[in-house]
Amino acid sequence: MGPSEFINILKERFGDKILSYKIQGDKRIIVKIDSSIVEEFASFLKESGFDMPITMGATDFIKNKVFEVFYGIWSSQHDFVILFKYDIPRDSPRIKTLVNIWSGVQKFEREAWELLGIDVDGHPNLKPLLLPEDWNYEEEGYPLRKDFNLKRYIAPWGDEG
Repeated sequence: MGPSEFINILKERFGDKILSYKIQGDKRIIVKIDSSIVEEFASFLKESGFDMPITMGATDFIKNKVFEVFYGIWSSQHDFVILFKYDIPRDSPRIKTLVNIWSGVQKFEREAWELLGIDVDGHPNLKPLLLPEDWNYEEEGYPLRKDFNLKRYIAPWGDEG
């Protein structure tokens, strides 16, 4: 089964909860879904042979006041990737963990929590992965958000100091 056949299965199964999709060649599908079906959609992918998480994160669309959360999952059975994404509100970013479906998303979800401030309900091990353990999120902020003040961390170069 290739991406074209699989997108037809997804459209039949999930109907108007598939908000948009794009087939990129014979190795990738990008699907935007309604946030109400994330767990059901992920479970269906796993049952359909999508067994290897390769990425997870979020894009900060500050003007639209949303994070677009995305998961990239490869299928060893079908040999292509599906990237599914969905929106969550930026002012109260919260998702449910998908660790119970793919244990390999654990570190990706930790990064989203740590660097974007997205709460991950049910995650078994939310603790800093990249930032210092004493990082003060209220004072410092979240480094991958568009409103993060990076200028505070730029060290002078050469004679600039």
